[in-house]
Amino acid sequence: MLYLFHGQEDFNIELELQKLKSKVVDKAFLATNYRIYDNPPFQEFIDILRTPSLMFGSVLCVINCEKYFFDTKGKINFDDKELKQIEDAIELMPETLHVALVCKIDRTNPKKIDTRRKLFKIISKHATVTEFPEYKPYQKELATWIQKQVKKKELIMSSDTVQFLIERLGVNLRVINNELDKLKLAIHPEKMVKKEHIQSVCSSTEDIFLLTDYILAGQKDNALLEFEKLCTNKHYLEILAVLQTNFSRLAAMKVDSVNKNSFEIASKTKVPEFIVKKQLEKLKNVPMDRLIKIRQNLLEAEYRVKTGEIAFYELPVELALLG
Repeated sequence: MLYLFHGQEDFNIELELQKLKSKVVDKAFLATNYRIYDNPPFQEFIDILRTPSLMFGSVLCVINCEKYFFDTKGKINFDDKELKQIEDAIELMPETLHVALVCKIDRTNPKKIDTRRKLFKIISKHATVTEFPEYKPYQKELATWIQKQVKKKELIMSSDTVQFLIERLGVNLRVINNELDKLKLAIHPEKMVKKEHIQSVCSSTEDIFLLTDYILAGQKDNALLEFEKLCTNKHYLEILAVLQTNFSRLAAMKVDSVNKNSFEIASKTKVPEFIVKKQLEKLKNVPMDRLIKIRQNLLEAEYRVKTGEIAFYELPVELALLG
């Protein structure tokens, strides 16, 4: 079977991949039957689609394929002859082979996959296609998603408390999920999560907004002090995740400010206009390329922390300040 998962909400994509892996791959053969590829060129892509049947259960191949659909560095294009071979290979895929094409879209990128591309048409003809867009704070889908996670963690939360959680934490699903885990441990053996629990356990995004302001202003000393303070009750990877979301929003706001006024941006984002005006004032003398550079630095820092390349947690913020 063939799947295409795309969109800006990478955490939901990862959850879907975990669900698919547990359904398809036998745990006893996980080391051989679960494989990940990063934008493979044509011949390797064809070889993956032609993976022969194995006697030890089904195979799941995850293919990160951003370079197939976007004009990025190292973009991969397929000519008509290659596209025909790809379609033929898809049609002849063995039943025990499952291929998940994953296209995670940067939150600063306003574009979506171009559905007019021949490659997309070929894939969508044969695949289960699912889009995972970024949630907005006012969307009912976000509250519904949180309630599902709350139920999975065997907790209870009123709708008012869910809204309070969103106001305090923002819309980064990875951060919200981590905070729910912390809340479960903090209130055990209780099940009902109350606003006072959130206030005492979950760090306010206001603190991280202050850190964002320091980074934006290039105030290195203040940024590092604020980062250390936040690390006393939040994991630094969670802080990096929120910073990435904040700078993605700032970049989007900067782009919109070219042809939209504060009222129009407020209407689009559902953010109060006075807040939009404050943000635009802060962005006035900040070049767009600096916002992009900070975002890239944060992504690189997260990768280097997860791979163990960075030994000290202060370094990610120092890297961000280089933008």
